[in-house]
Amino acid sequence: MVTHANLVSVLCQSNFFSGITFRCKVYLAWIFAIPLVVIALLSYCLVKAQNAPYFCPDNWIGFQDKCYYFSKEEKNWNSSKDSCLSENADLVLISTPEEMQFLKRYKCTSDHWIHPGSQTKPWTERSTLNHWLTTKENEVCPYLNEDGIATARCYTERKWICKKKIR
Repeated sequence: MVTHANLVSVLCQSNFFSGITFRCKVYLAWIFAIPLVVIALLSYCLVKAQNAPYFCPDNWIGFQDKCYYFSKEEKNWNSSKDSCLSENADLVLISTPEEMQFLKRYKCTSDHWIHPGSQTKPWTERSTLNHWLTTKENEVCPYLNEDGIATARCYTERKWICKKKIR
């Protein structure tokens, strides 16, 4: 069986290292120690990275376990949704009264486009949102205003709110 000590002894007695036994052992110790130290440091860094706290990107605001982006510019509903998708997010789908309060506090006085849910299940969180929603005929895209949630024609330009999980 080849051990570390045997390997060092064999290498140090070879012609390549003849006459410098002490130096040979020091060099070989470094040759074996450096990779071990590198492996240990990499392992430590990987474990540390997995346990690191997660933060929202710049210009996003954290609330509970989500990140929110409040746009400064205005776009129509479809372009707003595309802007969120380009950030690996979606228009915010409000799911709790606490989330509604958070959004109303940060949106200031501007109206912001939000997500209505999918076409087959409009207002996925309907039971929670019914008392906030005011709909008008032929207006299908929801937005958050001072009073709660209302709908408007989708081509109207408004600010928007994106939401994504903290990563």
